[in-house]
Amino acid sequence: MAVVGCSSNNSEQKNTRSIEISYELDTVMVDAGDDFIHVQWQMMSSDLSKDEKYLFNFKTGSENPGLEIIDLEKLKLDQVIPMSLEGPNGIRHPYISNVYLLSDGSYFLSNSYDFFRFDTEGNKHSTLTFSNHEFTGDKLPDGTRIDLNQTLSEDEKSIVTFYSDEKLENAPLGFTVFDLENESFYYKPLDILKELEKYRINLYFNGYPSGAMFSSFHLLAKNDSLIFSNGGINQLYFYDLETDSLSFKSYNSQYTSYEITKSFPGRVESEEEYRALIKDSEKEVRYGPLYFDRKNEVYWRFTSEFDRMKGDTTIFDIVLTAFNPQFEQIGEVLLQDDFVLPYKVFIKEGLIWTFLNMDDEVAFVRLKPTLK
Repeated sequence: MAVVGCSSNNSEQKNTRSIEISYELDTVMVDAGDDFIHVQWQMMSSDLSKDEKYLFNFKTGSENPGLEIIDLEKLKLDQVIPMSLEGPNGIRHPYISNVYLLSDGSYFLSNSYDFFRFDTEGNKHSTLTFSNHEFTGDKLPDGTRIDLNQTLSEDEKSIVTFYSDEKLENAPLGFTVFDLENESFYYKPLDILKELEKYRINLYFNGYPSGAMFSSFHLLAKNDSLIFSNGGINQLYFYDLETDSLSFKSYNSQYTSYEITKSFPGRVESEEEYRALIKDSEKEVRYGPLYFDRKNEVYWRFTSEFDRMKGDTTIFDIVLTAFNPQFEQIGEVLLQDDFVLPYKVFIKEGLIWTFLNMDDEVAFVRLKPTLK
């Protein structure tokens, strides 16, 4: 691969408060019947159907792996598609990190190492192994591997990932594109990713990495652009695949810090120190991923930052920010103190659904925003 330098430009955006955001909240429970819906992984391995009527939740880590289908109209568990670890439909192990539902009803399952395609009947049609694929085009450099961050392109034809060093000790080195339609592959180094990863703490045991804490990278593929960000700073980066150009926008919030300000050691060899640092880092600002709201034609993002202690309870400022389709910040609102920052978020008919574990039963807090 001939690596060419990409051009770049940037812009800094002051607060744009052209709209006022208000909201209402309600909570709904899901009827599981005689079963129990798998909540141990906070429903992180799930996806919303294209008609926004069903949530498919993979039972990650379960002894009886399967794909739970939750009817969001009736708020009940509809069915469970059992999955096999071996055989023609085997997925090798029960730890699935990503579920991607497609327009034709089929779906992809990914464990960050393999990428499986299943039809609507639960039959496996293909397996793509990232480390040993047979796609045409580039090969990753020696000593590198596909990273854990990935996303499906908007047209459902490509899987986009970051790539990193083999031990995942450092920031991503760049991104890769697996063209599923043409079975081709290429990668692109991006030096800016190294600059964004300021907050990593690696735990070493007997000289080997055994854990890592770092602000998350978020990745989104839209048309011919990749949008990525780091959870530690209020910025969005835009890479244009056609023009090989990179740009970014910086934003300001009236409620949260612009970026993480505390310095963390890059390496520790004491688990006690490591856990203390993780707890300390939880007080820093954290910017979440973007979620597109088709009805309101905006992107939503949650941000959290430590505010104060209220008795034994930690109070965080949770902020909901709106961006227009051109990724200009158009408004933000500080949510009420008892709002729980969600692990799983999806948008259904203009409502922001957030998963809440209530005594191992599935509940969804629905946030209804109004934009004026």
